Amino acid sequence: MDEEEYQKMIKRCVRCSVCKWIPQVQIKSQKYASGCPAIDIYNYHPYSGGGKIILALAYEMGRIKPSEELRDIVYKCTVCGNCAVACKYMSTLEPIEIMMKLREKLVDTGCGPMPQQKTYIEAVKKVNNPYNEPHEKRMDWIPDDIHLDPKAKVLYYVGCTSSYRRKEMAIAAARIMNEAGISFNVLQEDEFCCGSPILRTGDSNTFEEILNKNLDIIESKGIETVVFSCAGCYDTFKVDYPLSRKYDFKVKHTVELFDELIESGQLKLTNNVPITVTYHDPCHLGRNAERYEDWDGDVVPLMPLISINIPPKPKRTGSKGIYDAPRNILKKIPGLKFVEMERIQEYAYCCGAGAGVKSAFPEMAIKTAKIRIEEAEDSGADILVSACPFCSTNLQDGIMDKNSKLKYFDISELILMALGLEPEKLKQATAEVA
Repeated sequence: MDEEEYQKMIKRCVRCSVCKWIPQVQIKSQKYASGCPAIDIYNYHPYSGGGKIILALAYEMGRIKPSEELRDIVYKCTVCGNCAVACKYMSTLEPIEIMMKLREKLVDTGCGPMPQQKTYIEAVKKVNNPYNEPHEKRMDWIPDDIHLDPKAKVLYYVGCTSSYRRKEMAIAAARIMNEAGISFNVLQEDEFCCGSPILRTGDSNTFEEILNKNLDIIESKGIETVVFSCAGCYDTFKVDYPLSRKYDFKVKHTVELFDELIESGQLKLTNNVPITVTYHDPCHLGRNAERYEDWDGDVVPLMPLISINIPPKPKRTGSKGIYDAPRNILKKIPGLKFVEMERIQEYAYCCGAGAGVKSAFPEMAIKTAKIRIEEAEDSGADILVSACPFCSTNLQDGIMDKNSKLKYFDISELILMALGLEPEKLKQATAEVA
């Protein structure tokens, strides 16, 4: 969003508070009618999407100055996109883009981001990952049985979280591709952070440097398809990178690839997995993974603050995220019973980990996770499943904090079970018992 559009948009919010809820036609119960974790937890209007638009306007008018209080409110948001989807039922406003522009302005003044976020940004600059882990250990997750093809045109971009924290996801994805006969390779020492956790804090300059470095490396290797098991990396490459620099290779999340492989018969799910599961739609794989459509029209003023787009500008409603593929997979696993939560697909509730909240406001992250976990419990499922390493970490932390009886698995781990292979998590549990 450029400065001119930003200045116009922050004046057009009508204070309707629709951004606090999922669209009314989607509400199934009052208990699960809300859409904004920040307003659910802090219950004060400035924390909502519309409230932050008011803050942005007040900031531009000089009514408020950069401060720790302003910074805390602006950064207590997972940038999940629920407010933007709800707003599209009433207007063409872009609350998330306004939020990101406001964060950029706070970064430019030195007010933002949060101290914990500055720490992980420096870690990315120093060792190429936000966890401050040694770069030379990035590929330590690879077991001896994984076959890599140095000549492959398919690249598995693992991501920082799967490489260092959720290794079971990386191992499962690699083993499934091997099982299907997919020739793929990894970047080894040339894989770096995708930049997503930096972009979401408003540090756009550092993000641009990372973006260009990653694209230079991938394009130099003649890669035709890049596969991600990290929803955050996938969203960043698919949606955010092209806004700055176009590329020719294809991007796929593993759920898209695995769905295709199962449908074509390259993966045969024959092992019975008698469990009841519900699926959590990651924000980065769902509504936020919808690309911006090109539009080259005219904005025609009708009256002050009111204009129309000719031809109509496409609305980014979140409906074009990746929703069918994971559900197709779950429905094809023998013996598995799949049940849905109330808030699903583009109206799904956030896990609570995104946009630096997990590092800067861990209590907010856990409270949000516990709200989602209760919804999963109410679905009647025994297993909570998703397809994102951030969701995996935060939802499992929430399960522990809540003392929930739910168990969590990544969808790739269930595919391994259906292939008759044992996920790393179960191996570790067995070893601990022994």
